[in-house]
Amino acid sequence: MLIKPSRLREIERDRLDIVLSEMREGYAEMDEDLHFVLVNRAAEKILGAPASRILGRTPRDLFGVAAATPLEMKLRQILKARDASQFEQDLGLESGPVSLRVRCDGNGLVLFFDDIALLRSMEHALREESARRNLIEERFETALSVNQIVVFKLDRELRYSWVYNNQIGMKDYNVVGETPEHLFEPDSARRLMTFFRSVLASGQAQRTELALRPRQETEERHFVSSARPIFNDQQEIIGLTGASIEITSVVRQREELARAREEAFIAKAEAERASLSKSKFLAAASHDLRQPVQSLLLLIEVMKSRLTDAPSQKVVDQMEKAVDALRLLFDSMLDISRLDAGVIVPALQTVCLNTLVGRLADEYRLRAEHRSLDFRVVPTSAYVRTDPVLVERVLRNLLENALRYCPTGRILIGCRRQSKMMRIDVIDTGIGIAPNHLEEIFEEFHQVANAARDRSQGLGLGLSIVKKVMRLLGGTVFVRSALGQGSCFSVTLPLVNQHQGNGHLTAGDTEKRNGHMVLVVEDDGLLRDSLDIMLRSWGYQTMTARTGEEALSIIEKHSLPDIVISDYRLSAGLTGIDTVLKINEAAGRHLPSVIITGDTAPERVREVHGSGLRILHKPVAADELRRALLGMSQQQAVPPV
Repeated sequence: MLIKPSRLREIERDRLDIVLSEMREGYAEMDEDLHFVLVNRAAEKILGAPASRILGRTPRDLFGVAAATPLEMKLRQILKARDASQFEQDLGLESGPVSLRVRCDGNGLVLFFDDIALLRSMEHALREESARRNLIEERFETALSVNQIVVFKLDRELRYSWVYNNQIGMKDYNVVGETPEHLFEPDSARRLMTFFRSVLASGQAQRTELALRPRQETEERHFVSSARPIFNDQQEIIGLTGASIEITSVVRQREELARAREEAFIAKAEAERASLSKSKFLAAASHDLRQPVQSLLLLIEVMKSRLTDAPSQKVVDQMEKAVDALRLLFDSMLDISRLDAGVIVPALQTVCLNTLVGRLADEYRLRAEHRSLDFRVVPTSAYVRTDPVLVERVLRNLLENALRYCPTGRILIGCRRQSKMMRIDVIDTGIGIAPNHLEEIFEEFHQVANAARDRSQGLGLGLSIVKKVMRLLGGTVFVRSALGQGSCFSVTLPLVNQHQGNGHLTAGDTEKRNGHMVLVVEDDGLLRDSLDIMLRSWGYQTMTARTGEEALSIIEKHSLPDIVISDYRLSAGLTGIDTVLKINEAAGRHLPSVIITGDTAPERVREVHGSGLRILHKPVAADELRRALLGMSQQQAVPPV
């Protein structure tokens, strides 16, 4: 069926209307008298009027004579020349000037025009976007170059199709088209290709650290590389993309750190070996030296009771002071050994601080007054959670130092609450400590103002013991001092709100169980005889044995002892611990026993403590042994003699 020409023109006109209405650019047609005969929607918007007000009118009718005259002159020139032209024209519109493209079409004109303000706004936005993209790209390039990051893309055959900031000394465009085999030495290329093939085979992103050596270089460089596969629309892998960061300097630092750690480990091992050698030396030396010192202490005690004339008593007193000083030195060495061995377990209890400090004050006040020192104690109602024996040892060490280094002035003990802790201060107005010595004084054998190593001033172990004990108790120790003005040593202990009573033997207790049979097992003849003489002078009955086997033989032939005193290290056969355990086995019960040892080796100290038996360390003062025997005597069911 044929369509009439008139109908075809209508269809074409409709299509033209649709096209014109969708155009973003203004479109208009004029006749040769410059009347508008057609405008689209964009033209209506730009000209600020609907088509009904525009069609059939001239620019003069729409824009006024002043604005339209220049435009009409240009339009007539184009009609006359049958030409085309492009220009900007101000028509007095609120939106500003318009951009016009005009050409002659038959007997009329066709006009295309845009809103210049909109164009300029779009151009400005385009320039800003371009500048922003350039800035981002510049920052991206800077970040890659500064951080030595390589970004790359490879095809399925592992040829570089794009690369930026390569780190192998080549221009990026020279890398494109090459494979790793052409860029790196064989082993490096093989490692890199293996990684890339693993990414392609798995279809997943991967990350690894690689050591690579470019062909033109002599040393390997280290990279952290990550890569992920690239898929097409059919979800087929067509290549991969990724990035590598050079970490050569990090790896070098890591290797140096590993070497430093190894050296530190070796140094630590050597220090531990040296410390072990020192402990073994102290153990051996102290054990051999404690035996005669122990005998001297016991014999002096016996001499004191038998020599009554004044000159002899004076000599004995001097001997006792000298030997007691030697014993105190051994005690300090033993304390260090035991603390290093880790065998001291604090017996925590609630302690009345005023009672503990008061007892020490009564003891040290007389010594201070003898040296014309003012000794004061600030009373406290506080209770602390601690081991009273260990704390007393700490405070004794601090008070001994205060007396030793305070020739004139005063000594003060004060307590202050600090949140959940109680701080105990021992303050003196003595010689003070230089700032460069404040940390060193807590090291073993370090002493201030004792260059001549005067042993009456101790070994320099007291503050080291204080520091180790306070660490064991969960407290702290610190010092403030001014040279020539004095020092303040402070320790902190956990504060509690209530007091739990504890039973203690009083200092005035005397032997209430004399007449008990005591078995002494000691391989050193002099010490064995000394113990025998002293025990008998105290009213005890005694049996003596040189070895553990001999002790077991004695109890088979005679009755069981009430108390056993044994050296740990016997000359042959059973040790002191083994001997006591076998005696208990024969008795069918645990007899009160004490192990006396001069061995300070950490492993030996741990072994004795681990046995659960009571232990005394040589040299043992006579009073200390007497108190121990008294305590064990009170465990017996035998009535007093």
